[in-house]
Amino acid sequence: MTTAENVVRKHWLKPCSIVALIATVLAAAIGWLTVGSVGAWAAPAGVALAALGFAGSAWAVLAVEKIDLRLTLLMALITYSVKLLIVLIALWAVQTTDPHALLPFACGIVGGAVAWLATQAVWAYRAKIPYIELPQDS
Repeated sequence: MTTAENVVRKHWLKPCSIVALIATVLAAAIGWLTVGSVGAWAAPAGVALAALGFAGSAWAVLAVEKIDLRLTLLMALITYSVKLLIVLIALWAVQTTDPHALLPFACGIVGGAVAWLATQAVWAYRAKIPYIELPQDS
């Protein structure tokens, strides 16, 4: 694997993680202002859950890619399924523990996902990703 491939593979994790950290702090402030102390912990917990899910998926796919490139789709599907299960369990746990925290927690999950995906999309748009051009058959 070349250095350029390494750059493309992992360097988007850093800006996404930074934005997720900022989103967590903002979620705590917004949660506090809108719902009170319940929102101050529930909203950032949702953002953190979303960010950890995306980062965990990325690391799992990168790890299995070292074994065999053909396994990456399978690993992506497995991690997606596991993430959905974890989110459902977390939503259920928050609902049963403190029903007032469910809405800020869910909003935090959505906000964290939007922040992560938007950052990843901007990074991909700006990245200088090496590629090759195949010769055109005339």
